[in-house]
Parts: sequence; structure tokens; C-alpha cells
Amino acid sequence: MAEVLVTALVLVLIIALGYVVKRISWVSAADFPMFSRIVLSVTLPCALITSFNTFDISPDLLVLALVGVVINLVQQLAGFVVERRRGTQAQAFGVLNVGSYNIGLFAIPYVSSFLGPASIVHASIFDVGNALTGAGVGYGWGMSLSRGEAMVRVGAFVRQMFKSPVFVTYLTLLIMRLLDLTLPPQVITFTSTVGAANTFLAMLMIGIGLELRLTRTKYRSAAKFLGIRYLLSALAALTVWFLTPFDDTVRTVLCMLFFAPMAAMTAGFTSEAGGDVELSTFMTTASVLVAIVMMPLVFALLSA
Repeated sequence: MAEVLVTALVLVLIIALGYVVKRISWVSAADFPMFSRIVLSVTLPCALITSFNTFDISPDLLVLALVGVVINLVQQLAGFVVERRRGTQAQAFGVLNVGSYNIGLFAIPYVSSFLGPASIVHASIFDVGNALTGAGVGYGWGMSLSRGEAMVRVGAFVRQMFKSPVFVTYLTLLIMRLLDLTLPPQVITFTSTVGAANTFLAMLMIGIGLELRLTRTKYRSAAKFLGIRYLLSALAALTVWFLTPFDDTVRTVLCMLFFAPMAAMTAGFTSEAGGDVELSTFMTTASVLVAIVMMPLVFALLSA
């Protein structure tokens, strides 16, 4: 448990470091898109390639990926509907910022410390659906809305999805692993070196975009979006615990994952869509603090 809290604290401290270097003018908020491009197009794909190269995906566990898909779609739809009167740009922000989960950087250390190595497999399979929906469907939908397209055309939507390096990487890796294909060690040596920088750069990026002194309206918006997120997470946890046939360990893992933080890539996608980066990074940081408390609490409640 102590190691888990240290890991969570380290992530918070890196966010704080990004905020500090911005405040002392080593970087500025205007540099956020540059950091975002590096993370989304270079370090995150490399980290994914390294971690998934030898990952075994059992067909019978793919239902956990479906759970990740469903919860993300529900959250994205909620973000879209709640902003329906404020225009497509506001809806794009809702789609991109209500859903998605930070599984690899944050949640897996939590669940594995409480539930053992097997939970890593369960969380990783959930993350496949989570990432494909967040970096694929959510990204394509959000970008289409940001361009003022109230009705999303299927062809344009699919093309937009495949513009996401994260989505393309996940999809390629999923197909490769289902076919039991791996990359040569020389490639993994490169991707592991580059991918090792992902955690630091992703959290630093959030800190650079973070603004703690928001307007009252933005605080209310953050409370609204996070409130919707956690209401849906609670409903999903209750549904999984009482209405699914999974064993207790799998159900506990899923219930904990529903309270994981927002994905670090969310702020980058928001920047690409021309959305409110300050609000997005504030919500991401707040979700980290919530997860530090809620994930162990969920475990304690379900274990009791």
C-alpha cells in the first residue's frame, strides 16, 4: 500500500513540477500543444508498443475490453447530451472530457497491489477497450464536433479516428497480439527507451496546462463534468457488482477502475480540438486526487 501511495504522490508531484516551471517562465501555456504532440505521437505509442509486445490477450477475457468500450461510450454520450444547448464546440469538450481512464500509469499499480498479478491482466484488457474508444471513437467524434459538424458523417468520422496515433497503435497491437505476432528485440529496445519518458512528459504536460485560479464559471463546469463522470462510474460499479457473472476478483478490479483518473491524453485531445485546456487539465488533476482516495475505498468496501 505504501508503494502505491508513493507512486500516486510522484505523479502529483510531476504535475506540480510542470505547474512550477510554467509559473517561473521556463515554459508557457503556449508550449502545451508542443508537449501534447510529443506525448500523443511519440512517447505514448512507444510505451504502448513496449508494454503490449508480449502481452497475452485471451479471447475469453475480451469481454472486459467490451466493458471498457461501453462505459466510455456512455460517458461520451452523456458529455454530448449535457452540452447540447451550448453548441458543437462545447459538445466536443464534453465528449472528450467526461470519459476515459488512466489505466497504465495509475490504476494498474493500485489494483495489482491490492489484488495481485492476475489483476494486471484484467486491468490491461479493460484498457484495450478504454483506449480504443477514448482515442478512437471519442477522438473522432470530438474533432468532428470541434469543426462545427453537428451531424457526424461516417466516412469523415472514421478518417478522423485513424488520424489518432494512439488509436492506430492500439488497434495494430491488438491485431498483432491476437495473431500472436511480436516485434523484434531491436525495435523494442528503441521503443522502451523512448516510452520510458512517457509518464514524466504526460504528467509534466498536464502541469504546464494546469491553471488553479479559474473563474467561478469554470469551477462550476469542472464540478458538473466530474459529477457526471462519477455518477456514471458509481452506476457502472453497481451494475458490474450486482448484475454480471464475473468472479469477485474481476468485479472488484472493474469497480476500482471506474474511479481511475482521466487519461493523460485527454488534455492533449482537448488542445487539438481547440477546447479549454485549463479546464481539462484542472479536471484531470482533480481526478487524480479523487482516485487516490476512491480506489482504495472501493476495494475496502467490496472486501468487507
